[in-house]
Amino acid sequence: MAFENLVGQKQIKSKLNFYIDVHKTTKTVPFLNFIGARGLGKTAYAREFSNHLKDSNGNKKKFIEINSSTIKSVTQFLEQIFIPHIQDKEVIVLFDECHALPDSLIYTLLTVLNTEKHTTRRYKAGDEEYEFDFKKHHFLFATTESHALFPPLRDRLTVVEFSDYSIDDLKDIFKSYLDGYTFTDESIQMIAETSRGNARSCILRAKEIEDYCKAYSVRHVDKNCVTKLFNILGILPQGLNRIEWQILRILKKDGFSSLAALAAKTGLSRSSIQRDHEMYLLRKGFITIEGLRKLTTSGARVIQKKFE
Repeated sequence: MAFENLVGQKQIKSKLNFYIDVHKTTKTVPFLNFIGARGLGKTAYAREFSNHLKDSNGNKKKFIEINSSTIKSVTQFLEQIFIPHIQDKEVIVLFDECHALPDSLIYTLLTVLNTEKHTTRRYKAGDEEYEFDFKKHHFLFATTESHALFPPLRDRLTVVEFSDYSIDDLKDIFKSYLDGYTFTDESIQMIAETSRGNARSCILRAKEIEDYCKAYSVRHVDKNCVTKLFNILGILPQGLNRIEWQILRILKKDGFSSLAALAAKTGLSRSSIQRDHEMYLLRKGFITIEGLRKLTTSGARVIQKKFE
């Protein structure tokens, strides 16, 4: 089975293994859209998925990752990406942050991704005609902002939705990155709880613990070690950042707040608050939004905690 080297996301593993089996027979895969917050493993899973899609010679297909924001036009995509790297080649292409694709390319994709029962589509631009053969090349998509994706394009894609990692999964990820050290159960619990349900944050936390152990010649990590490190680095309960902590304190003091008021008090734009901070606070159940922002009981409890 694929993905045995990756921790968690059990449902996604099952779904992608099914599509790998389908590809062995049909040589096709759906146009998959990997959806989830940053650090949940979308690119890692897309890359591992691609490793199991074989070309006509039985070798794994080349994996190409494209930052969608770098594509400015259909012409650029065709001339700089499609012709030299995709056309007539057996490759897998990941359009990362696909919500940032330019409108002109989205309309082109709406044409070629509408394959129905056919795996080959032709696209004409001026005097040139381009063939998209989806038995040779496969298009994958990934986004942190699925709501911002053009609905007709979103409807053509098969969703692969990532969720936050469980505390047990985060513990396993953390331990897999550190050899030669021992940990108390309490210390690992503290580390997992500050990883924001996020594999990338958990790996970063593991690196910070390793640096601490090397700097202070520590081999056994207990609650005291973790508390010292968290205080040195300013790591807050539940992995909250300073802006999120500030938002919770504003709501505790004021009882409620509008988005405009939070923007004024934090000095951030409304979009930054919504995109970078409120999403995590909502997922953790620390705030509610019903027009106004309000602190929940869980949110009130978390800002009373300190690492001591």
